[in-house]
Amino acid sequence: MYELLVLSLLMYWPLHAYLIAKMVNGIIGPEEQMNRGTLSALLTKLEQAGLISPADPETTPFPVTRPSRVVAITSKGRERFFELMLDTTSHPGFYRKLFHIKALHLDFLPLEHQLFLVEHYLAHCQQFLRSKQSEERAFTRNPLTQEHTADALREAARGHMRLKIEHWQLELAWGQSLRERIVSRLRQHEESAASQTPPPLRQPGASQ
Repeated sequence: MYELLVLSLLMYWPLHAYLIAKMVNGIIGPEEQMNRGTLSALLTKLEQAGLISPADPETTPFPVTRPSRVVAITSKGRERFFELMLDTTSHPGFYRKLFHIKALHLDFLPLEHQLFLVEHYLAHCQQFLRSKQSEERAFTRNPLTQEHTADALREAARGHMRLKIEHWQLELAWGQSLRERIVSRLRQHEESAASQTPPPLRQPGASQ
């Protein structure tokens, strides 16, 4: 996850290391924060892999407020960024977090790839939503649960289940809005391409 976060930010500009940390923590926080040691180790690893390289401080658009090394993404790093963006199988436990990061940078991808990622996430949301709804129904209809669970605990459990259901409904609605935007842009591109297509040439001798 951190690799994608760092490379995605460097797709825009070369950055000071401390700004990378600040931006990353702004994206993933406040529940989670990346400390300086973790970032330093990651930047060293990325540099050794040829994914980033030292850069001239003059190339970053942000003013310097403290001494910090500046890094830029390499062509190999860009290839790795696109690879990570299109990966939907690695780190399944972090899939929702990873998609939230990817959603910030979809415009780097062709529209067809954007649509693929969003539709994949929609299927993921629908699967979890159906699962949570099924759990609530099973809990509500189970006679043993109703008989042997205290009213307060039963109501608290159902409230927690409804919270999970509402969460995935919101995720699904957000994903659908992303899909609608991408589909609209695809249609605009298709209409624009069709309007620029020259009319077919008349065959010699064809009637006027």
